Order: sequence, then structure tokens, then C-alpha cells
Amino acid sequence: MSGQVIAAATAPPSTPRSLRGTGAWGLALGVGILAAVLLATLLAPLYLPFDPLEANLPDQYLPPGTDGHIFGTDRSGFDIFSRVIYGARYDLLIALIAIAVALVVGVPLGLLAGYRGRATDTVISRLLDVFQAFPLLVLAIAVLGAFGRGIWITGIVIGIVSAPTFVRLVREQTRTIRDRMFVEAARCSGFTEFQIMRRYVLPANLGVIYTQAATSAAWAILLAAALGFVGVGVPVPLPEWGYMISTGTEGLTRGIWWTSVFPGLAIVLLALAFTLIGESLSRWADPRRRRSR
Repeated sequence: MSGQVIAAATAPPSTPRSLRGTGAWGLALGVGILAAVLLATLLAPLYLPFDPLEANLPDQYLPPGTDGHIFGTDRSGFDIFSRVIYGARYDLLIALIAIAVALVVGVPLGLLAGYRGRATDTVISRLLDVFQAFPLLVLAIAVLGAFGRGIWITGIVIGIVSAPTFVRLVREQTRTIRDRMFVEAARCSGFTEFQIMRRYVLPANLGVIYTQAATSAAWAILLAAALGFVGVGVPVPLPEWGYMISTGTEGLTRGIWWTSVFPGLAIVLLALAFTLIGESLSRWADPRRRRSR
């Protein structure tokens, strides 16, 4: 049997075939919440009675349910329900950009560090140590303060500060499989390092990559809200949940709770959806956790 056949026959499957008994309910709930949010944002122009960017000062601080304002209004007379729905677009886009950047940066570096080891691993690990010596939120605020606010720049910054987690996870996973039989067979067959990493090592990492991507999406939602809260995220007056909470806090002492509570609940709901998906994928990707259930 040729080396190619040996490599193909002994390579482990990249993902399990079934989610049965591995947290399928969590995955279903997470995907259901995410699908509902996406559907609500896509169909928003068809059912929302108020423009999320249209201020109306005479209607400021209306309680929920007043004059058709389901979630009430804020200090500028903005309809909170419309802004919460439209705000999901921006937070989801930021999370998508962040995950894409983190994958593009983190996965190749993790593969290189784990597969090649020695000097390459040492250099990449020391760079990560230096990078992670800075508090991530402070680093993100500093970068956004220097380059300006915006959806794309916010997503890119969050993706960059998220990348080290992918590097370390992929590095550790790669180190555990680089000397296995199917990798050795590929080396004996004359495959280059790039071909081995692309055909055999990367597929074996897909489980941890999927899991971390979902978990990092939840983290990206929270970090985007934190940046919006301090005023360095999405530019005003775009509806961003963190900024909505920030502007609503001044009314809390006067009993005006709805300006902060509803966008806060939206953040919790979306972060919960991604967390459930990540937890379910974690059980899916880890045979030991599957057997324990």
C-alpha cells in the first residue's frame, strides 16, 4: 500500500458524525436564538414603525408601551425597540469580522508553532507573551483611539486581540498529532510541510477551531459592547447596544430603567446563543466528553 493510501486510511475524521447525546439541545437553542435575531434584523424594515436614527425630543423618556413605543424611548426620543433590533446588525457584523480576522491570523500561526516546534514555536510564543502582557480592553481602546471609530476597525481590533487564543489552542492540538501515524505516513510519501498541515493537521484541528470561533463570537459581542459603552466603538448615532446602555445610565437614578435594560438583555441573549453553540460544539469535538454523557 502506498504512503498516500496509508495517510488517507489512518487520518482521523475531522468532526464526528452525530451530535446525539452531546448537548444537541444546547446547539438547537443557540442556533434558534441566533436565527430569530437574524430574521428580526433582516425583516426589520417591514414591521418597525419608527426609524432608529430619527430623534424626537418631545417624546423623550416615554415608558414602554406608550404611543406605540414597545420598549419606550431614550433621552433623544429615539425608539429603543427599533434601535435594539437594528443594533443587532452592527454587533453581529463586528463579531463576524472579529472571528474572520482571528482565524486568518491565529490558525496559521498556531499550525506553524505546533508543527515546526523549536525556534518557530519559541518566537511565536514569545510574541504572544508580549502581546498579552497588555490588558486587552485597554489595548483595544488605545488602537481605536489612534485609528478612529467604525464598524470595520472595531471588528478588526477585536479579531486581533482574540487571535492569540486561537494560536495557543491550535498549537497545542497540533503538537499532540504531529507525530501520529497518519502524519508520519504523509511525510514518508514525500508531502511538503504545507501539504501535510493543509491536508491532515488542519482537519484534525477543526473541532477546536469551531468551538473557539463560537465562544469568541460571544466574547466579541461583549467586548464590542464594552467599547461602545466607553464611547470608542461604533460611531454615533448608529444604534449600538453598549452605547445605548451608556447613554441610558443617567436615567437609572430617576427610575428610567428601560433605556439600559433592553439593550443589556439583547447583549445577554446574543452572547448566550453563541455560548450555547460553543459549548455544544465542544462536546461534539471532544470524544471524552461525549462518552461521559
